[in-house]
Amino acid sequence: MARDMKVVISCPTHNNIKYTKLFLGSIKCSYPYEILVIDNGSSDETPKYLKENNINHIGYKENRGFSYAYNDAIDYTFKNQDDLLLFCGNDTVFRPTSIDFMVKGMMETDYEMLCGNEVLSRDILKENVEALENFNYDFSFDDKVYTELMISPTGMNHSCLIRRKSVIDKIGYYDTSFYPAYFEDNDYARRCDLLDIKYGTVLSATFYHFWSRTIHEGGLRELNDVRFSINRKYYELKWGGLVGKEN
Repeated sequence: MARDMKVVISCPTHNNIKYTKLFLGSIKCSYPYEILVIDNGSSDETPKYLKENNINHIGYKENRGFSYAYNDAIDYTFKNQDDLLLFCGNDTVFRPTSIDFMVKGMMETDYEMLCGNEVLSRDILKENVEALENFNYDFSFDDKVYTELMISPTGMNHSCLIRRKSVIDKIGYYDTSFYPAYFEDNDYARRCDLLDIKYGTVLSATFYHFWSRTIHEGGLRELNDVRFSINRKYYELKWGGLVGKEN
């Protein structure tokens, strides 16, 4: 581990302060780390909460989108080329050892990117609509406790992804034409595959993901309804086909 290396743990947010608090409260890391929240024009108590609690953040008056937030985190993190960027949605929650396992995977292997192991699926959420609406998550999670690093050489989940600067050097930034969200992750995965970036999933780094809360609860449903088809068409034009059917 480089002497000055740290992990920047970052998330974007647009409203939904209850999820941001849950995300921040779940952060546990044995390595040097720093938190960075990208506030994309929240109109709830998010800006006040971040300021009053001295949480490191970048704030905007308008929503610039997921890709823009990701690029901000990239610029912030890789001023020191030895640092690592762990970027997540603010609707994710870590298990106590998950971040350590992700950092350990980066330090002890030659993977350039690793994602966490999502244990809260859309199917579970759909089966627990009432619990979700009441912000009550006392339903069945995978309670398996991992004691060693286990990595699968498959999968890229942008809900929880850690990377080295070498990825940025090869791939570059996220495409901000995908706005406010959706398909920017498919686009990045496509670019990584074309340049043979080595990535995988840390099976022992489990996390919960509450699935598109910014869209469904953060006030972006109407905008997303308009932009989703635009983003999909842009992806199709860019790559000569939809996801999985590119030229």
